[in-house]
Parts: sequence; C-alpha cells; structure tokens
Amino acid sequence: MFDFPSVPRSASSQSVRLFLALSFFAVTFYSYGTALMDYFAFYPSWEAVGADEFPAYHVLIGQRIVFVSVLPFVLLTILNLLLFWFRPASVPRGLVTVSFLWLLVDWASSILIQIPMQLQLETHKDIALLHHLMETNWIRIVAETAQALLAFRMMQRVCRPD
Repeated sequence: MFDFPSVPRSASSQSVRLFLALSFFAVTFYSYGTALMDYFAFYPSWEAVGADEFPAYHVLIGQRIVFVSVLPFVLLTILNLLLFWFRPASVPRGLVTVSFLWLLVDWASSILIQIPMQLQLETHKDIALLHHLMETNWIRIVAETAQALLAFRMMQRVCRPD
C-alpha cells in the first residue's frame, strides 16, 4: 500500500528505532486508557450535570482534554508515521500500516462526527445529542481497540523477535 524508502540499520539507528517503538507502545496504551476513561466514565456522567451548569462544565472539560487526550493522540499519530521509516526489524511494515489506518479511522470519526456534536454541547445540554455522541463513539472504540491490539502485537515482536 505505502512504499516508503527504508533507512539503513546501523547500531545507533537500531537504538533510535527501539526508542521510537517503545515510545509508540507507551503512548498507545496511555491514549487507549484515557480514551476508555473518557468514553465509559465521563460521557455517561454528563447526564448528572445540571442544564444550567452544563455548558461551562463542558467547555472546561474540553479545554483540559486537549492536554490529556488530544495532544498524546497527535503524538501517537506522529510516532506511528515515524515507524514507517524507523521501526525495529522485527516489526513488519504491514502492522505499522494497519495501525496507522485505524488511527485515520479514529481521526475521521472524531473530526466528522464527534467534534461537531461536542461543539453543539458547548452551547446547551441535550440528552438526545449526548446519547447520539455515545452511540456513534463506538466507531472510535473499535478503531482504538484494534490499534492498541496491533501495538501489543508489535510489542510482542520486539520483545520476542522470532
């Protein structure tokens, strides 16, 4: 699918490749954990916030989520891209490609579906919209779970490069 030129594999290059792979694994699992917390703990709890307080609460959460979830997800995407050129020899390009494709599904769902609903929720509490947000969020849950499983498989290959 993608035909990226390879980079020579010197000893120092191997250290860089391993560092990038380990960083990718760490950020993947961090991002996956924060996403699940957001989706299964925070989203449902929004129903308990009063209608008058909800817009201010939603804006506050939205501002903080950028540092906790969005920026790490951007970093995850960058690390996944870097793995096309700088990955350990034991990690097949195909796993990197499929992982990246799942990240693209997640980004597309976020940009095209979830963010527009989140922007509406900044102005007023709407239980039907909140439920729709949680229902459509399964796209991201599936994408993030698949991507995390692929990262786990890559990690296994790095730990046991049979």
